[in-house]
Amino acid sequence: MVVTRARLWILVSTTLLLSSCSGGGSSAPPNNFAAEAVTVVTSEPRIGHPLTVSVQVKADQPANNVGVSLFAIDSTSNPDVDVRQIPLGTEFIEDLPAGSSNHELNLTIPSSVEFAGPYQIAAVIDPVDQVIELDEEDNTSTTEVNLGATNAPNILLADAALDRAALIINTAEYLDQVGVDNVYNADAGGTITIGADGLEVGETVDIEAFASLRIMRTDNGTSHDVPLYLWDSAKQRYINAYGIDPDTGVQGQIEWLPMGTFTPQLAEIIGDEAELDDVTRNAEHMDFYFPGKLGFELEQALRYPPQPCTGTCTNSDPLPTVPPPDLTAAAIDELKAFLSGLPFSGVRGDESVSLAALDFTVCVKIRPTDPMVSDSIAADNEVCPAIDIFLPPLPPGTPLYNVGSYVPQYNTPSEPLTSGDGFATKNRNRHFAFNIDFGAGASADNRGYIEEVTAGLPVTLFGFGFDFLRITGRAQLVPDYFGKPASEQSGFSYEIRFLNQVIDSLPPTTLSVSIPLVQYSKEVGKEQQFFVGPVPMIAGGSIGGSFGIDYTFGYGGDDPALFGSGASANPVISVGTSIGPFANLEAAMFAGVGTKVFAVGVEGVVTLLEEKIVYFIGTEIEVIDDGFSSNDVEFMITQLQKLSNIFTGPIGKLNLFAKYTVPKVATCKWKFIKVKCIKLGTIKATKNIYTTPALFRREDILFEDPFAELDVVIVSGQSPAYFIP
Repeated sequence: MVVTRARLWILVSTTLLLSSCSGGGSSAPPNNFAAEAVTVVTSEPRIGHPLTVSVQVKADQPANNVGVSLFAIDSTSNPDVDVRQIPLGTEFIEDLPAGSSNHELNLTIPSSVEFAGPYQIAAVIDPVDQVIELDEEDNTSTTEVNLGATNAPNILLADAALDRAALIINTAEYLDQVGVDNVYNADAGGTITIGADGLEVGETVDIEAFASLRIMRTDNGTSHDVPLYLWDSAKQRYINAYGIDPDTGVQGQIEWLPMGTFTPQLAEIIGDEAELDDVTRNAEHMDFYFPGKLGFELEQALRYPPQPCTGTCTNSDPLPTVPPPDLTAAAIDELKAFLSGLPFSGVRGDESVSLAALDFTVCVKIRPTDPMVSDSIAADNEVCPAIDIFLPPLPPGTPLYNVGSYVPQYNTPSEPLTSGDGFATKNRNRHFAFNIDFGAGASADNRGYIEEVTAGLPVTLFGFGFDFLRITGRAQLVPDYFGKPASEQSGFSYEIRFLNQVIDSLPPTTLSVSIPLVQYSKEVGKEQQFFVGPVPMIAGGSIGGSFGIDYTFGYGGDDPALFGSGASANPVISVGTSIGPFANLEAAMFAGVGTKVFAVGVEGVVTLLEEKIVYFIGTEIEVIDDGFSSNDVEFMITQLQKLSNIFTGPIGKLNLFAKYTVPKVATCKWKFIKVKCIKLGTIKATKNIYTTPALFRREDILFEDPFAELDVVIVSGQSPAYFIP
């Protein structure tokens, strides 16, 4: 009787338990599934805890993604008792072979089961009858089990998956602060899966997390943990992993990252609908920061171990950066002591032997935020996925260039500049996975400067992968010099694809695009109608101004207003982005033949003063020698950011104008009624016939930071040579 009641309810009510479409579909000839047995694998099943069951299924033909719904049903022989049927969830058998086969399914017993005691665990194959079967009455099987009561809650870290399997620890750049208010670049990240089992109905628990880089020495069996900084989205900063306040430098409490409030999984039945309102495994993404001094100390210990002092010895190592996001002085001392005595190849600068004696893992651990909460199993609170740690490549040997008697602007030989990085999430669910990826690369050599950026949203749907959205942009900046290949031309372009269809694109162009993000203008003027004999005349004047914010991206050349250094005597071209506020003041006078309805004539407009504050970030190329006379080429590639204040004025314009009035449809209001009506509108068209040069232009550079420079020299008959400051 119990099974019959459960079966009748299941056929009507399990639709909402399915989280995605199964791939069974109808087939010919018809298939047939039979639930032959269900067995509880978990030795001591408890309410609020995971449950593993084994379902024996018989199929006439192979099938894919066959749904199996599971229920806990009150075990009673009393026909007058209202039997509870509590949904436990729906799982899928991805590959169901023909014949009999056993399949383990994992789910959680909802806390809303509440009462410990005997229950029937029912398994229903193909609960929504998606597959047409020969016999629809043999899809259910049950077994009796005794469910224990919930005990003390158990928080657990079920999994930790890193975004990167390998990481290069930089040894120099991380020492520089790249943000303000304790905001720094994250070097890596990972996704952790957290659970909270054994929670009773209405009970919650707050969980927090901490992460460390665990360094293990295989030569002596010891290990050492270096705390990592975790990004706190709520506070918009990294946690104080060493307990040092970033604003005051005062030692305080070590911070953990809040992961939120966890609630029990509940099953609710309303009418003919069943719903699980929460899951007990929540996935959260974490951003890690590896302290800059960590890379420096690893480099010193692995590449340049201490050598016996044979003369006057001084310690030239830079002092640690305190407060965070770097190691504290005490942490550096502990790390040095741990790394002391590593095996060494004997070749100074070669870390291969030392690195072979080390293994690395990123250890994430969790705990209840409230120390008064008892965690029943503390052993499952830490997961340590392995990661390969590398130092940056050793600097290459100094190149030797033959530039003859030519003296370049810089004198330190270098390789061409290249850079690039990317990031991608790794959701590998075969049914539905939604990821993001982006990357950027740049190079600077004798061709000029080339940069490409790409960002996409790749999606996997039932095993098929495609780009939901993809954006690709490319910029190439090539100076004009003797011997430049005809195929190398400046230009920037972009393409936006949605579901592999181009929805917007910009072909290669060397124009700059300016967009006023905010603009406000005001003009005050007066005009007068008069006659000279029978001829109607009109004259007037105005004064006004505007202010706003301009955003410009693209190319500029030869000392442009928004791009270029503005101070060089050599030709300068640049590509990049600028943004900043502007304000100007204009005065105008006009005179013409006609009336206020229609007039033509001449106007003069004077821009008395214009001021712009411009923030620019991009790349400039200054051509020092184009080689057309000397056959020797030299140009300077500079990647920089700059803040400028530009004053310009006065500038005069002489325009022809035509002004006329046309009727237009407008909305008029009469008392409380709005109606369509005809109003007159004025249209003014102008054509500039002469513009005077600016009487003065002054650019005050308030801030300039060239963060990468490359001097390119192409001496006639020789390969290109590269130099840096």
